[in-house]
Order: sequence, then C-alpha cells, then structure tokens
Amino acid sequence: MKRGTLDPIWRYTIYAYLAFWAIILVLGGLASMVFDAPPGVMVGITILGSWSPTIVLLLMLKRLKPGTTIREFYRRAFRERLDVPLLIAIPAIVFGVLLAAAWASSTMGGTPITAHLAVPSALGLTMLLTAFQGPSGEESGWRGYLRPELEGRYGFLQGNVILGLIWAFWHAPLWLVASDYAGSAALVYVAANVVVLTALTLIMGVFLRRCDNLLIAFWVHFCFNLSLRFFVGDVGFFAVLSALYVVAAWAVLWLLPRRAAAPSLGLP
Repeated sequence: MKRGTLDPIWRYTIYAYLAFWAIILVLGGLASMVFDAPPGVMVGITILGSWSPTIVLLLMLKRLKPGTTIREFYRRAFRERLDVPLLIAIPAIVFGVLLAAAWASSTMGGTPITAHLAVPSALGLTMLLTAFQGPSGEESGWRGYLRPELEGRYGFLQGNVILGLIWAFWHAPLWLVASDYAGSAALVYVAANVVVLTALTLIMGVFLRRCDNLLIAFWVHFCFNLSLRFFVGDVGFFAVLSALYVVAAWAVLWLLPRRAAAPSLGLP
C-alpha cells in the first residue's frame, strides 16, 4: 500500500457506509417526504440499500482483490461442502434465543408470551422479503470479503468484534428512520442492536470456521432477521435478547471450537 493511501479494508467500509446511507437517507427521504412514495417503493429502496455492500464490493473488486474475478470470488466463497447438521442447528439456536427472550420478558413483566411474539401475516411473503432485505445483499461484503481480511490482520476474536461493530453501525440510518423509540428507550434499542449484531458476528465466525461456505452466513442472517418479524413487544425485549445473544456467542465460542477449530480461534 502506498504511503498516504487509504487502506483497502477501510476504503471499502467507508464506501459501503456512504452508499447505504445515501440510499436510505437521501433517496428514501426524497421518495417519502417529497414524492409521498407508496409502501412498495419504500420497500424497494430498502432492498436496494441492503445490497449496497455487494454493489460496492463488485465495483471495487479489482482494487480490493487484484487478479480475482467476480466468478472466482464467488466460487471460493461457496466452494466448501455444506454442513447439514449445522444448517439444521442454526434456526434452532436463533429461534431458541427468541423464545427464551420472550419467556424471560413475559416472566419479568407478568405478561403473556403472546404480548411479545406473534406470527406475521402473509408469512411466505415475509420470508421472501426477509431474504432480499439484508442477507442476500449484505453477506458478500461483510462475511465474503471483510471477515477473512479482518481475521487475517487482527485475529479471529478481534477481527470479528471489529466486523460486528462495522456491521452494527452501518445500520445507523435505520435506527433513525425505522424506529419509533425516543429518549432512553432509543439508547437501549441502539445499544441492544450493537451488542446483538456483534455477538451474532462472532457466532457466524465460528460457524464459518466449521464450514467455510458463504451460504452459512446468509442462513444465519436470514434466520435472525426472520425471527425479529415475530417480535411485537417493547424495547425491554431487545435488552433481554442482547444479553441472551452474548450468552449464545460465549457458548458457541467455547463449546463448538473444542470439536472444530480451537487453535485457529486462539482459544485455550
């Protein structure tokens, strides 16, 4: 890298942020406030924004990974055979954490569990939109490109914590425009998001060490986003959820590597 030039990792991160924030805040703001766009258009803008990490990656790939074509990048990303037991375990873990958070919230608040969870209407359409609003558009950038780069430079734990923070704060515009929380509730909501996404990044990192196929990251991301579609509670639920994801990340970090890749994770 030439003196005075921005590191490719951080250049990619900045451009991914700028692209997403411009789409959501500028394009979305104009569509909503100036043109009074219908909900379908706003959903389309959100989907476009969620694809910004991949769009930026593909536009910058020759500089980020000299000598690597788009075809080669994806062939490497999906080359490893899928771990079927892991694919089955992922939704069990994600929805298990969701149910545990709902049970804990209902117990502490003296409310029925249905006050925190409900099956969304048009579940099939919800699943389809969930696949396009995040997982399919983000993971090429976050786990396909950034994860191996950050792990190679900073090690597994530090690299994935940095990636988790990058991923979390990339969502900042959505905290402003897609949340009804204000004051202390908004602070709890933001903090919970940062904790959950960082913990989830660590969980993904361990799973990808076990099965280095980008579909694993997509599947975790999809299951997590889908699980939130069942949420109907208050901000306290997010606080409980964040605590439980920290526990889940600790369990995955310390239990799964015993079988999979403890030395490569830097764990005793």
